Amino acid sequence: MKRIILGLGLMASVVAFSQISEGGYPTTFEKILEGEKRDTRIDYQVVELAKPNLAQVVAEDTEASQKGKPYRVSILQPVALNIQNSGTWKTLSNGDKVWRLGIRIPDAQALSLYFSEAVIIPMGGKLHAYNENHSQYVGAYTANTPSFYAMEMIEGELITLEYYLPYGANELPNISIGNVAYYYRGVEDRVAVFREGQAVYKAHQSCEVDVACSEIAGWENQRDAVVHYSFVVGGSGYVCSGSVINNTANDCTPYILTANHCGEPTTNANINNHTWYFNYQRPTCVPGDTIRYTGARSQTMSGGMLRSSSQLGNYTTTNPNQVAGSDFTLIELNNNIPTTYNPYFAGWNRLSSGPTSGVGIHHPAGDQKKISTYSSSAISATYNGGWSGAHWRVTWVATANGHGVTEGGSSGSPLFNQSGLIVGHLSGGSSFCTSPNAPDLYGKMDKAWDQEGTNNNERLKPWLDPSNTGASTLAGSYDPCSGGGGTSGPCNATSTGCDEYIENVTLNTINRTSGCNNYSDFTSTSTTIVRGQSYNLIVTPFADGQSGAAYTGDEIAAWIDWNNDGDFTDNGEQVAYVIVASGWSASFNFTVPNSATTGSLKMRVRMSYSPEDGAISPCGTSSWGEVEDYTVVVSATNSINENTLDQVSIYPNPTQNRFTIDLKGIEDQIESIEVTDLRGRQITSLKTVTSNPVIDLLTEPSGIYIVQLKSNFGTHSYKVVKF
Repeated sequence: MKRIILGLGLMASVVAFSQISEGGYPTTFEKILEGEKRDTRIDYQVVELAKPNLAQVVAEDTEASQKGKPYRVSILQPVALNIQNSGTWKTLSNGDKVWRLGIRIPDAQALSLYFSEAVIIPMGGKLHAYNENHSQYVGAYTANTPSFYAMEMIEGELITLEYYLPYGANELPNISIGNVAYYYRGVEDRVAVFREGQAVYKAHQSCEVDVACSEIAGWENQRDAVVHYSFVVGGSGYVCSGSVINNTANDCTPYILTANHCGEPTTNANINNHTWYFNYQRPTCVPGDTIRYTGARSQTMSGGMLRSSSQLGNYTTTNPNQVAGSDFTLIELNNNIPTTYNPYFAGWNRLSSGPTSGVGIHHPAGDQKKISTYSSSAISATYNGGWSGAHWRVTWVATANGHGVTEGGSSGSPLFNQSGLIVGHLSGGSSFCTSPNAPDLYGKMDKAWDQEGTNNNERLKPWLDPSNTGASTLAGSYDPCSGGGGTSGPCNATSTGCDEYIENVTLNTINRTSGCNNYSDFTSTSTTIVRGQSYNLIVTPFADGQSGAAYTGDEIAAWIDWNNDGDFTDNGEQVAYVIVASGWSASFNFTVPNSATTGSLKMRVRMSYSPEDGAISPCGTSSWGEVEDYTVVVSATNSINENTLDQVSIYPNPTQNRFTIDLKGIEDQIESIEVTDLRGRQITSLKTVTSNPVIDLLTEPSGIYIVQLKSNFGTHSYKVVKF
């Protein structure tokens, strides 16, 4: 029996997945607006839209599947809603304003928004979107967010847009919604984590093999190159797969290789509404998917620029069942892929000789990433009477955890050869779990390279070999910009039970609270630390319904990959450790090594139960606890005046209600002071700072609070404990 040794109170949590954004809670999650009750009443305009005729939709999908068409997952409902003609404004007591607009379509698995104009946020504003029970939210999108036309899916039949307008600001954002996507299939597992308790239908077939299974051994890099994406054609939304691909300049240009029949784009306008999902995969192997997975990891981006496509080349179709040429499309994303997404820029082979063995990695039916294996040579083939010999025919084999095949949604995914290089992109085929030995056809890399036409927009060569080196093969890399081959990301780690877990991690400006998700990829949350400087890492556990509680025998540890070599095993990389016993503390001090690699590094925080899990390790699966990954950005020089700010005195600490911040010895100009709880909820904010401010926590519960001092040199954080 486990034993609780400490408890500090109870806190709620929500889960967030989002495209590139700054994070943080929507304003209304943190404030009970006048006249409203939190989470119990919607007090703003909700636009009600009609549900599509699903009987007709299913009939259309059945016919399309027989013709090898892309896998449809949503129906678009046209609207003309913007921040000027729709929604409800609310003025807060401090003069800030909040605009909210809800859109509901009955029985939707999820909803997403497509904008008729680029979304642009002015300085100071924040845009979020969230579902009805506040378990999923995305944003904040701010003035620092690149403009976009599409927003990722939000679980359920109600999506709410919320815009925060700070006091004194007058400029409104450009928010004009042109279509609402009604998702009716292909997203069940992705949104399941946000609707706990509801049954989940498995869209993909049971023979598929997770990329977390043993079959991925030796193909981990290639796995990290594969992406899932959604796109719009006419009044419907579809899904396909693609891959991040390297070029001979080794400059990290964010190219995505996929299939042309996934939308048949001819201009950039055709891809404005593409939404790209990275790392959408299970962390552990579940053969046959007999157990529901409620924590699909992903990060997203949207839009891009069309670079080349077989649709623009010389080999056009003569009937609806054919594909244009070798069926390729190359897209350059609008922004660099964040390093926190850990993208692998896959290598390629453009030779005409066929692969002798390898794998296909893909997203069948829009679900999590899967792997299919072939062990015999691919054969040159022709797709439905199109361009002769433009495809590779591949037949899959049974493996330890299934018999991987492909499905709708797998289109555009890469075919890797025995050397781990891309040699093709999926057009279609006839493999199913009921006929796993039937072949699939992949457009040939050598055909797409320079044989579809002479213009740059008709071939891959000008983009993947921009310096005209004549290279016939190119290696892949996690970091081609550095000129090296890169390393694989740190090992996988997760847990299977949540009797105890990590509730909050605080380090410098990181202050992240969450519930238990076994594994949480918080690498989009980062903070800057400086070589030679010391920092305090606080890990707040949660057990047996109590915040700050843990069981005797629980272990808490943290690691930082100081040399960025893809592991946590080097000397000094474990920066925190405690085993729970009498008098324990989960506050850890460490110093950044002067030899630490500058730039973005991964920090892993873990909690496990030693009597059953053994000694805590940065890798592998434990029965109890949780794993969370973050990003620390190491700087060679100090970004704030540490020597001055270290003279700050806060007393009494711990306190029963009030505490004083002594700034008398501070030379820097303190611009503001903000006090938050561990959820990030603002307790107080001082814009006019005296030399001896007093903060009152009289009405606040016992727990840990964070004091942030902002100066012209940056932000410094301190911990205060209330009894």
